[in-house]
Amino acid sequence: MANDAEMTLEVEIFDGSGNFANWSEQVILALRQKGVLDYVESDMHTGTAEEPDKKKFNPADSKADGLAVAIILHCMSKSHQKRFIRSTAFEVWMELQKLYGVPNTEDLVSNLLELFSFRMDPNDKEGRASAVQYSNLMNKIDFSTFSSSAM
Repeated sequence: MANDAEMTLEVEIFDGSGNFANWSEQVILALRQKGVLDYVESDMHTGTAEEPDKKKFNPADSKADGLAVAIILHCMSKSHQKRFIRSTAFEVWMELQKLYGVPNTEDLVSNLLELFSFRMDPNDKEGRASAVQYSNLMNKIDFSTFSSSAM
């Protein structure tokens, strides 16, 4: 069996159009291999419940967090890297989950029910307020979850 120090993982470059679930699993393996997975799974830079404003920040955390960010960014296209340069590993991972992760089914169903039950306000003669309300409902739904490959 190969020594951990010798083992390298090749992760496909993520550009926003590939399979995020598979890509994220590969990145998690790479982070685990380097011993920095904790920096993605929890916000190591926030305070405790007793002192929420006091940071638990130390130079070792900063270096390890920087390594975790570098690993994630190295596995992304250059155009995607730019938005995360000054973020912690936790912040990068949470934003990626929000953008490309599996949507919360409960929220999705709730938003769809709200959209399907939408009715224009009869007092809104020009329809402007209703159009804004409808647009806001539409923006709450991630329609990419309804791709033909998922059906």
